[in-house]
Amino acid sequence: MAVVEQVAQRPPTRPTPTGTPRRLPHLPGLDGVRAIAVVAVLLYHLGLPWARGGFLGVDVFLVLSGFLVGTLVLDEVESTGGFRTGRFLVRRVRRLVPALAVLLVAVAGAGLVVRDTLTTLRGDLLAALTYTTNWWQVAADRTYFELTGRPPLLQHLWTLAVEGQFYLVMPLFALLLLRVGRVRAGRVAAVLALVSALWMAVLALRGGMPVPQDPTRVYVGTDTRAAGLLLGVAAATVWRPWRTWTSGVTWRTERGDPVRRFEAGVADVLGAVALVGVLACVVLVDEYSTTLYRGGFLAFAALALVLVGAAADPAGMLGRALGRQPLRWLGERSYAIYLWHWPVLTLLRPEQDLSLPGPLEDALRVAVTLVLAEASYRWVEQPVRRGALGRLVRRARTPGPQRRRALVGAVGGVTAAVLLVGTLGVAVARTPAAPTGAASVIGAAVPAQDVTPPPDPAQQPAPDATPAPDAAAPAAQPTAPAPPPEEVGTVSAYGDSVMLGAAAELAAHGVPADAAVSRQMGTMTDLVLDAAAAGTLGHTVVVHGGTNGPVAEDDLRRLLDATRDRRVFVVNVRVPRPWEQYDNELFARVVAEYPHAHLLDWKAQGDAHPEWFYDDGIHLRENGGRQGYADWLWQEIQPRG
Repeated sequence: MAVVEQVAQRPPTRPTPTGTPRRLPHLPGLDGVRAIAVVAVLLYHLGLPWARGGFLGVDVFLVLSGFLVGTLVLDEVESTGGFRTGRFLVRRVRRLVPALAVLLVAVAGAGLVVRDTLTTLRGDLLAALTYTTNWWQVAADRTYFELTGRPPLLQHLWTLAVEGQFYLVMPLFALLLLRVGRVRAGRVAAVLALVSALWMAVLALRGGMPVPQDPTRVYVGTDTRAAGLLLGVAAATVWRPWRTWTSGVTWRTERGDPVRRFEAGVADVLGAVALVGVLACVVLVDEYSTTLYRGGFLAFAALALVLVGAAADPAGMLGRALGRQPLRWLGERSYAIYLWHWPVLTLLRPEQDLSLPGPLEDALRVAVTLVLAEASYRWVEQPVRRGALGRLVRRARTPGPQRRRALVGAVGGVTAAVLLVGTLGVAVARTPAAPTGAASVIGAAVPAQDVTPPPDPAQQPAPDATPAPDAAAPAAQPTAPAPPPEEVGTVSAYGDSVMLGAAAELAAHGVPADAAVSRQMGTMTDLVLDAAAAGTLGHTVVVHGGTNGPVAEDDLRRLLDATRDRRVFVVNVRVPRPWEQYDNELFARVVAEYPHAHLLDWKAQGDAHPEWFYDDGIHLRENGGRQGYADWLWQEIQPRG
């Protein structure tokens, strides 16, 4: 998050005294950029289909943070001839940690009420406090894009971890400035940005394309996401238009020469084009675009950098336009909005924790987020900026009434946050779960969603309805009806939570369903290959995968290459999520290349029978849906002619 403070005053008309760092002025245009970025992220996490590229708002924040932090370091080095690492880091802590600490306390309180969050919350709290959330997710082998039930409440803090770790290496940039100068240091930062993007591409290719099967390591790694930050730092060494600001009306250089309006006009034109490009990416870019990990993130960072640079020019019209309300209000609170939006959205999931009409659910979630963000901004961030922490410490050390007032105020503020978020938790805990069980949209970039089956017991298959992966179908189904017709032969069916819901109905047709919640296509392929090697794979093989995220083409081809001696049926997906089109297009293209394979169009069948599904549009209802799926699948695998 771009949370570097800017001084709300005009820069001095004369050089600053020796030993005093030059102060970065407040640039309202950058508040507008922050607003655009945080709104994009919020809309994306709300799951709005017309903001499918909203995750790129994170990259705007990274570029902006690099630009502002680079400017602060450069100003101090040039003004003082040195760099005070301790002072720099203390200012970052003072700016970031108080609001984060209140969030963590509040979320911990909510976790005590909403018990299904505790399994991930313990480790997440420590990782958040130490700004290691991104590497904690990697080390714990926790996929960022495949989750069961309620997503972790602090999952979004990986971005703060990346920035916090980046701040730790900024003293090295200051040392570089002192050794080689501003221009060369900027070139080094630009080259390192390119190296970071290339490293991302290498790791992504190693994991499988168009996106890695689990891109968590690539997406949240500091080394692979540093490109935007480094581009911002590089730009800070060559672009500081506020240095020409001598008044709110007249624009002159430090020598008194009038600023060429042509330069401001060019910046406005380029910035406007970049703004249109950023908004177009938010609307059009798909999480599973083949170019994102092949330099796409770097290209977008460059586009965002042009927007940031133009908005930072106080002589330009674009910066003044972006600095108007309500963008300025949102931008000033963007850090707090980002902190609070994810826990709120996770605790108030549509159709599970809420039972309001669709638009009202989203309106409520946004309203709660903005209220909490305003409280954090007004009573935590702003007082800390004005020295409230120092005053609180002094009062706490002073015996008498001041100490008591200080302690009561501190405890009262934190308690209020805990009670507010805890109230949400109580409301969630007392709200009966809707039968969908599907998690809300997750992630910041490639958020493949786990879709769990409806939780009511009647929907779960009987214990003997799902045999072990390598068990023969007749042995695992002692009460199953007679074997299917010889034309079909023995059947082996593999699937995820959709097939799991209809396992009992499939068993009635003599089709044993080896299905499990959250199962990916790669796992299904491995199970088929293992059964083939053990001699237990049926003559007819049915595979229904892709519900929980994008299918890797390599996994699909491995499956089809290894089953050329059998009849294979690949079932496409009906999942109202961003990867539905990608998966179905992949199935149609690849299956057509294998004569022994057949594609079953579950998407069309499901669209023709919307009454079969729960409100999530994915899982099958007990009355009608599960039987309809089983009857349709059994009919489709019968020999034609």
